[in-house]
Amino acid sequence: MAKSLSQIQSQIQKLQKEVDAVRSAAVVRIRKEMAQHGLTAEDLFGETRSTFIGNGRATKGKTKADRPPKYADGSGNTWGGMGKRPTWIREALEAGRTIEEFLVGAAPKAAKAAKAAKPGRKPAAKTAPPAAAPKKAAAKRLARKKAIAPAAASPAES
Repeated sequence: MAKSLSQIQSQIQKLQKEVDAVRSAAVVRIRKEMAQHGLTAEDLFGETRSTFIGNGRATKGKTKADRPPKYADGSGNTWGGMGKRPTWIREALEAGRTIEEFLVGAAPKAAKAAKAAKPGRKPAAKTAPPAAAPKKAAAKRLARKKAIAPAAASPAES
């Protein structure tokens, strides 16, 4: 026999009450055990607990606050380099500054150029990479070809 909608809804309500009772009993039992043994949530889950971040995923330990900023302007504004650029950096770029000027922990290129432009100081000369590496690679290829060529010719000679 088919059940009516009201009968199914009353069954759902009864089951929901049962679920709530089981959960509350479990919570009471767990709290009692934790108090009895002197345990805390940190003891159970460790220092790095997963945190829901709103997009269906959870962070594993590190959060945005844990990461050091990649860019800073010296007046308290920072940016980690991910996502949309903040207004303060966009305005500075529109004003003619470069993104490298805001890198944290790296000397700005403008400061390096100013140091190099001081009188009595020569800019560092760029050295060309040694040409030996390409020659060595070419010599190895040639040696391989020579080794393969006689081996391929020997069966034809027999």
